[in-house]
Amino acid sequence: MLNWDANSLSLIQEENIKKAEKEHLAQSVIEETRKSNPNYNPTLAWFGRRVAEVGMKLVQISGSDEDKRSLHDAEIHLN
Repeated sequence: MLNWDANSLSLIQEENIKKAEKEHLAQSVIEETRKSNPNYNPTLAWFGRRVAEVGMKLVQISGSDEDKRSLHDAEIHLN
Protein backbone atom coordinates (compact mmCIF):
# COMPACT_ATOMS: atom_id res chain seq x y z
CA MET A 1 0.00 0.00 0.00
CA LEU A 2 1.23 3.48 -0.80
CA ASN A 3 2.01 5.86 2.00
CA TRP A 4 0.60 9.27 1.07
CA ASP A 5 1.24 12.26 3.25
CA ALA A 6 -1.22 15.12 3.58
CA ASN A 7 0.83 17.41 1.35
CA SER A 8 0.87 14.94 -1.55
CA LEU A 9 -2.87 14.36 -1.26
CA SER A 10 -3.46 18.10 -1.20
CA LEU A 11 -1.39 18.58 -4.37
CA ILE A 12 -3.27 15.81 -6.14
CA GLN A 13 -6.58 17.32 -5.10
CA GLU A 14 -5.51 20.77 -6.38
CA GLU A 15 -4.47 19.27 -9.74
CA ASN A 16 -7.80 17.47 -10.04
CA ILE A 17 -9.67 20.70 -9.28
CA LYS A 18 -7.68 22.56 -11.96
CA LYS A 19 -8.42 19.81 -14.49
CA ALA A 20 -12.12 19.94 -13.63
CA GLU A 21 -12.18 23.74 -14.01
CA LYS A 22 -10.52 23.49 -17.45
CA GLU A 23 -12.99 20.81 -18.50
CA HIS A 24 -15.89 22.94 -17.30
CA LEU A 25 -14.56 25.92 -19.28
CA ALA A 26 -14.14 23.77 -22.39
CA GLN A 27 -17.69 22.45 -22.06
CA SER A 28 -19.07 25.97 -21.73
CA VAL A 29 -17.21 27.04 -24.89
CA ILE A 30 -18.61 24.04 -26.76
CA GLU A 31 -22.10 24.84 -25.49
CA GLU A 32 -21.83 28.46 -26.69
CA THR A 33 -20.64 27.24 -30.09
CA ARG A 34 -23.59 24.88 -30.33
CA LYS A 35 -26.00 27.70 -29.51
CA SER A 36 -24.72 29.81 -32.40
CA ASN A 37 -24.48 26.81 -34.76
CA PRO A 38 -26.64 23.89 -33.62
CA ASN A 39 -25.36 21.59 -36.39
CA TYR A 40 -21.71 21.95 -35.34
CA ASN A 41 -20.09 18.63 -34.48
CA PRO A 42 -16.49 18.90 -33.28
CA THR A 43 -15.68 15.32 -34.26
CA LEU A 44 -16.93 15.82 -37.81
CA ALA A 45 -15.10 19.14 -38.03
CA TRP A 46 -11.85 17.46 -36.99
CA PHE A 47 -12.43 14.63 -39.45
CA GLY A 48 -13.15 17.06 -42.28
CA ARG A 49 -9.92 18.96 -41.60
CA ARG A 50 -7.95 15.71 -41.61
CA VAL A 51 -9.52 14.59 -44.90
CA ALA A 52 -8.64 17.95 -46.46
CA GLU A 53 -5.05 17.70 -45.20
CA VAL A 54 -4.65 14.19 -46.58
CA GLY A 55 -6.18 15.30 -49.89
CA MET A 56 -3.72 18.18 -50.16
CA LYS A 57 -0.82 15.82 -49.46
CA LEU A 58 -2.06 13.45 -52.17
CA VAL A 59 -2.17 16.31 -54.67
CA GLN A 60 1.38 17.29 -53.70
CA ILE A 61 2.79 13.81 -54.22
CA SER A 62 0.62 12.88 -57.21
CA GLY A 63 3.16 13.73 -59.87
CA SER A 64 4.21 16.48 -62.24
CA ASP A 65 2.41 19.77 -62.83
CA GLU A 66 1.28 18.54 -66.23
CA ASP A 67 -0.46 15.58 -64.60
CA LYS A 68 -2.18 17.93 -62.16
CA ARG A 69 -3.45 20.17 -64.98
CA SER A 70 -4.98 17.19 -66.76
CA LEU A 71 -7.27 16.57 -63.78
CA HIS A 72 -8.95 19.92 -64.43
CA ASP A 73 -9.49 19.29 -68.16
CA ALA A 74 -13.20 19.47 -68.99
CA GLU A 75 -12.79 16.58 -71.48
CA ILE A 76 -11.68 14.16 -68.78
CA HIS A 77 -14.31 12.54 -66.57
CA LEU A 78 -13.28 10.92 -63.32
CA ASN A 79 -16.22 8.50 -63.28
